[in-house]
Amino acid sequence: MEMNEEERRELLRLARESIRMRLLDAHELKPTRAEFPEDKFWQDRGVFVTLTEHGELRGCIGTIMPVSPLVQAVVSNALAAAFADPRFEPVEEAEFDDLCIEISLLSVPVELAFTSLGDLESKLAATHPGVILVRGRNQATFLPQVWKQLPDVQQFLEALCQKAGLPAASLSQPGLSVFTYTVEAFSEECE
Repeated sequence: MEMNEEERRELLRLARESIRMRLLDAHELKPTRAEFPEDKFWQDRGVFVTLTEHGELRGCIGTIMPVSPLVQAVVSNALAAAFADPRFEPVEEAEFDDLCIEISLLSVPVELAFTSLGDLESKLAATHPGVILVRGRNQATFLPQVWKQLPDVQQFLEALCQKAGLPAASLSQPGLSVFTYTVEAFSEECE
């Protein structure tokens, strides 16, 4: 269910306008069927919204599983990326024009079967998917875009373990579940 260019622009506009309205202390945007008549906008989707400022990460929040309609997920995750990412201070009005917004629409994650760490690394290196590591209550994900910063599969997995609060040794111990997904990512044209 790919989005065409116009639909992508509409979703990016929705994310930007949601952040702008919050900065103005105005009402939260509530997308309507009149604005977004296509059914695809109302299907539950996993969505991440990533904000960068001058090429540096400024916030990234999302929902992996499809738990709310696409347009609602874009609004809530845009607001969370701008104002609730615990790694950053909330976005301020002076930064607004310098923000660049990227939206990632996720496929439903599927569990990846692997027999060893080498097998896992080989499978991930072949396709560079989004990856979710789960062990007990610990879990973390990296979008496929992270492969650009961490192209080495071993470094990618070790960084993902660290994000999940797991030792790197967890990768070769029983009890680790790995899920993968793909994304349709699109962003504003930014400098």
